[in-house]
Amino acid sequence: MKVLVVRRGRGKPLWMGHPWVHADSVERVLEDPREAPQDLVEVQDSDGKRVGYALHSPGSLLVARIVTREAEPTPLEALLDARLAAAQALRQRLFPDPAFTDAYRLVHSEGDGLPGLVVDRFGPVLVAQFATGPMFRRREVLAQRLLTLTGARSLLSRPGGHEEEEGISPAEVAWSVGDPVPDLLHLREAGMPLLVAPREGQKTGHFVDQRENRLLVGALAPGMEVLDLFCGTGGFALRALQAGASSVLAVDASERALAQASAHARLLGVEPRLSLQRGDVREVLGSLRNAGRQFGLVVLDPPSLFPRRGPAGAALKGYRELNVRALTRVAPGGFLATFTCSGRLDREGFLEVVRAAARECRAEVRVLRELHAGPDHPWSLCAPEGRYLYGLLLRVVA
Repeated sequence: MKVLVVRRGRGKPLWMGHPWVHADSVERVLEDPREAPQDLVEVQDSDGKRVGYALHSPGSLLVARIVTREAEPTPLEALLDARLAAAQALRQRLFPDPAFTDAYRLVHSEGDGLPGLVVDRFGPVLVAQFATGPMFRRREVLAQRLLTLTGARSLLSRPGGHEEEEGISPAEVAWSVGDPVPDLLHLREAGMPLLVAPREGQKTGHFVDQRENRLLVGALAPGMEVLDLFCGTGGFALRALQAGASSVLAVDASERALAQASAHARLLGVEPRLSLQRGDVREVLGSLRNAGRQFGLVVLDPPSLFPRRGPAGAALKGYRELNVRALTRVAPGGFLATFTCSGRLDREGFLEVVRAAARECRAEVRVLRELHAGPDHPWSLCAPEGRYLYGLLLRVVA
């Protein structure tokens, strides 16, 4: 088996339980040129001690991702099969009633011991991202196993955004197995009717990670005027309206997303109370400031502003500016739910961004709750990057 030896001083995080081996951490590779390349490799520290066995992605920034630390590894196919079964069993326990919720994260990459594989369940359809070479090469076997385990009728593969680093041709990424995948699915999210277009939009077509946070926003919404920024297909806006918000202004740059938000509103019978505005969120916030308009509840859920690699200064500045503008649109005594969805901005970093924004606009705020993805997005204590979604529910002191 090929062996990756990490540089001196780079082995500690691995011994502490982190699964990632960065390409610049590898000192040398030991292999027998007579052997065929394999996806499973051994990882050793600089003293030659075995840390574990990892899935190998030679061209990626993350050159290896540890999947087991057993003395003798279980055959890879059996290991992956057991992890899929465990992921399905957990979701059955979390979501026992599909008539109440049938849209959720089924496989959460490293959080389920399946690095490079993300699968969301949307009722009868699974939408998957086989984001690493080892997972992509097993896509047909994994797809069939997922359909068997879940009873779903179709699986649709969608791009994750970095396939070329993994040696995957973009032309190979989009495919499906099973029954034909419908263009539109009628689902339930915590009792709320939901429309999902599995072939469209970002990621897998719907952000299931905000389910619990949408419920919290709904609990605060009755009687409120609500501003939903980067609204996407309307998850926060529709939950607020269903809960009794007096009105919602939902803003996004995507015409397609706003059209789906409008369809959601018609489905729920709340369309008269929803206003949709297409445009750049910063510009819209500027117009609202000029008009002196404020809201009892503001939701700020931007896409990740960080580049995949390189300096983070521009992204941090962007988050701060957005939070400054959003805070000034919250009426005294009102609420702001603000989020970041990048593993590059950890809890303390985001807290400092929001503190700086509050100081800049001279707003006195109180934290009511820290916000995260739901329990269908597990993450390891040893790898906090898996907790990519982080947010704060704030009250602006009157």
